Amino acid sequence: MRAAGVRVLLLLCLAAASISCGGGGGGTGGGNGGGGSTPVPSLPQLTITTASVLPATLQGHPYSTTLSAANGQGALHWSIARMSSTSQFVDGLSIDPNTGVLSGTATFGLSAYFTATVTDSATPARTASASFSIIAYMPLKAGTTQPATVAEYQFPFNLNAGITGGVPPVGFSVTSGTVPPGLRFESNGTMSGAAYATGTYQFTITAQDSFSPPETATQSMTITVTPPPFTLANSLPSRLALNRPFNGKIVALGGVPPYKFALANQNSLPAGLTLDTNTGIVSGTPTTAQMYFLAVTATDSSPTPQMASAGFNITVAQPLGRNDTPATATPIANGFYSASISPYIDPPNGAPLAADHDYYKLVSSGAATVHVETNAKRTNPGNPLDTVIEIVDGNGVRLNTCRQPGDTSTTFAGPCINDDISASPHVQDSAIDFQVPGTRDTSSTLYIHVFDWRGDARPDMSYNLQVSGAVVPLSVNSTPLQIAAHGVSYSQQLASNNGVPPISWSVVSGSLPPGLTMNQTGLISGTPTTVATYPFAVQASDSGSPPQTASTQEQIQVIEPVKITSSAAWPDACVNQLYTFTVTTSGGLPPLTFGWFGDSGWPLTTIDQSTGTYSGTPTQIGTFKDRVQVTDKSLYYSDSQLINLTVKQCP
Repeated sequence: MRAAGVRVLLLLCLAAASISCGGGGGGTGGGNGGGGSTPVPSLPQLTITTASVLPATLQGHPYSTTLSAANGQGALHWSIARMSSTSQFVDGLSIDPNTGVLSGTATFGLSAYFTATVTDSATPARTASASFSIIAYMPLKAGTTQPATVAEYQFPFNLNAGITGGVPPVGFSVTSGTVPPGLRFESNGTMSGAAYATGTYQFTITAQDSFSPPETATQSMTITVTPPPFTLANSLPSRLALNRPFNGKIVALGGVPPYKFALANQNSLPAGLTLDTNTGIVSGTPTTAQMYFLAVTATDSSPTPQMASAGFNITVAQPLGRNDTPATATPIANGFYSASISPYIDPPNGAPLAADHDYYKLVSSGAATVHVETNAKRTNPGNPLDTVIEIVDGNGVRLNTCRQPGDTSTTFAGPCINDDISASPHVQDSAIDFQVPGTRDTSSTLYIHVFDWRGDARPDMSYNLQVSGAVVPLSVNSTPLQIAAHGVSYSQQLASNNGVPPISWSVVSGSLPPGLTMNQTGLISGTPTTVATYPFAVQASDSGSPPQTASTQEQIQVIEPVKITSSAAWPDACVNQLYTFTVTTSGGLPPLTFGWFGDSGWPLTTIDQSTGTYSGTPTQIGTFKDRVQVTDKSLYYSDSQLINLTVKQCP
């Protein structure tokens, strides 16, 4: 029985290895036979370490990249799955479950997505997942490009080389031929810049992408650089001084020089000026003060000549002269003006006076509070000028309806003169407020007098003048009204300045031409029925309280419209013989100006623009068509006629 007990104890010891089955050492905290346990350490987390954006590839090209993981136990197992039902999958690629190698041939295009999962061999097994994306670019290839045309100096210019696809970045280089000077290739395969040499340029572009190994594609290109568009610049001044020499130039831009210049109407050039048809220079001395509209045409020297036209509004007026008296004051309004205590024009008619005075003319509705201020010392402390402001009437007599700087009262009963804005701190610039005499429905003319308190006059003594608060009275734009033509629809809008809208218009004396009426907005319209000149006066009234009114004398001249009366079938011409024909007309406001709109095949080459005589020596037999035109002095009315001329062989 003892032997059987020993066998039972041995079996129990084998079954529970953690129980000490020896003799002594039965204590709970003792050595190896004490009966305690050792904890199993935890494993680090399994993770996928590959970056989420995988190397790009090309469609239809072999692809291979390896996914990696960290902290796995034993063998790893890999798998991939679609990221979502709406995202594109990496079709054509698969993963080796044992090595994590993702490989295959991409059949997808652009960005595709998937989720990779790895499982290790620990007990129990652990898994980790991560999302990835791959871009499959189209293979690099050349397309087809059409020959391009660009104007010289055209900017911006943008043209694609026609090469698409490839793994970016894609580099572009010119491998043969010549690119138009001024153009360059950008990193996206487009050309930019501005070509600065005409001609036809043929060259080859080679592109190389960043795939491994790199792909290349070539593309042939042809670019023709043509002369720039032909235009005329706005190069003449809008105001010329009466009886003062003038020299200006009509500037042509683009096209092919040399250029030829012409007037659409000889009478449009200010009296006293001439146009050099070869250079475009306008020179002379204007002798008549009035408004002109100068219509100019120009042709270049292209194989097929280009034509450009432009119109210039020019006013010839009396020069301003010196503004050192109220009679010669410079008209101003609210605003900011720069000037100097020196003669108004340079050179002056005589030597500068020792004490130069600047006068400015200001018109304002009554009761307005106007602020006038100079700025000289505050802008430039070294400026020697110490300005004084004085408000006077047309006789130079100082007014007494002013208040000094810093006075905020409503009383305007002090003398209208100020030397310094303040004494402490000492500000030597000047300022003053003055109240315009009268009520709002009246207007007054006042004069701002600026001078240096010491009586100096030097061109370097500059200052700024600021005016605010003036209420500009209602006025009517008094400009010659458009000439009307008998039986021709007419429309002319009268205009006013300032005032409180809306503005109401009425005829207060005289009468409009029969067939014309004017509505409350100042629109004159209708169809004239009688030829004559009709003077009348109009009045504009604003909506202020009380309202302002302004009136002006106007007139409308009604003429017969110009009409070509000669036959459209001109007498036959003889080849190689001089031919002359004069167009006849009726109506119109003389002088008349004639022209034509022919093509290069028209057999007559000369026209007298003032008489309508067309002449030339035809060199070809046939029937030719052209259109002649006549325009009257008003420039509002013209007539044209399609003509036929037969050139035949004569005995």
